[in-house]
Amino acid sequence: MMDCNTAQKLIPEFLDDDMDNQELSDFLAHIDSCPECKEELTIQFLVKVGMQRLEDGNTFNLSSELENLLNDSKKKLSARRYLVLISFGLEVAVAAMLAVCLLLLVAL
Repeated sequence: MMDCNTAQKLIPEFLDDDMDNQELSDFLAHIDSCPECKEELTIQFLVKVGMQRLEDGNTFNLSSELENLLNDSKKKLSARRYLVLISFGLEVAVAAMLAVCLLLLVAL
């Protein structure tokens, strides 16, 4: 389980979408269970994204956009895990085909 200090240090990486699967999984789990870190995420999100949107004259709904970012990150994590699983399955299939080819080569 990730501690608050680590989670808060990872907020900029999260906002830049620069985390590996394990970091993202641990970070999202921590943010979901820690109101203090979610508040810090909200503050940093407002500073990084919200201020720029307001300066550009765009409307900005902090709560909605942050929740969308968190939900999108959870979907990305799920998709990444699925791709890792598919990749593992393909590696096993290739290894099995290689083994069959080697067996056929030895048999001939």
